[in-house]
Amino acid sequence: MVCMMLAWMMEKGGIGAVPAIAIVLVTGCVFGLVQGFLVSYLKIQPFIVTLAGMFFARGMTSIISQEMISINNETFKAFATFKMYLPFGGYLNKKGVMIYPYIYPSVIIALVMLALIFILLKYTKFGRSIYAIGGSEQSALLLGLNVRRLKLQAYVLEGFLAGLGGLLFCMNTCSGFVEQAKGFEMDAIASSVIGGTLLTGGVGNPIGSLFGVLIKGIIESFITFQGTLSSWWTRITIAALLCFFIVLQSLIAAFKRKNK
Repeated sequence: MVCMMLAWMMEKGGIGAVPAIAIVLVTGCVFGLVQGFLVSYLKIQPFIVTLAGMFFARGMTSIISQEMISINNETFKAFATFKMYLPFGGYLNKKGVMIYPYIYPSVIIALVMLALIFILLKYTKFGRSIYAIGGSEQSALLLGLNVRRLKLQAYVLEGFLAGLGGLLFCMNTCSGFVEQAKGFEMDAIASSVIGGTLLTGGVGNPIGSLFGVLIKGIIESFITFQGTLSSWWTRITIAALLCFFIVLQSLIAAFKRKNK
């Protein structure tokens, strides 16, 4: 939905790149605020709320436009395709020209946000409170934490991060279309679980999720470069890994309970 909003605003609505980016980030926060209110104050099951939110976003994407919209905004494309060359790791090509590796701004933004969220969760009162609520909401209440407000704040933060993730994805595709990012919710869950995040809550960190993403990406690359396997083997492998790590987490949790 973020990609389609950006594409429509810049190509059809005549809105500049900076205001369009600000609008989608605010939209993400509002999205998180609504879902957080439904979960924390109206006590609706998070799975139902977030699933409904996903279907709503997909529906809104097709309402905005059912056709693919390519982004030709010069400011946005210049920022998205800007190459930041690294001063090391260069090599001489066949023409004798020194070629240096480079990264895009989307990678820098993602890594900076990863570091900020890691610091937020590990070294701030808000972060430690989120872990406490994930571990045991009842215990968090007994500790005097305002669980409803903290959960609402967490959902607003996640809404912002979802908007930012959509922006970074759009910087890679420079387009918006209805089928974009379909099925990525399973990739997100699988990467988090592979990275050590417990689905029951209270355990996990962004660095682990990063390694989960890298492991999933390496597996996908192996299957793709192998050449003879169908692309569906990627999904099958990720599903098998997801099941394996969920069972492993359950066994570890049972072992810890037994030792206690």
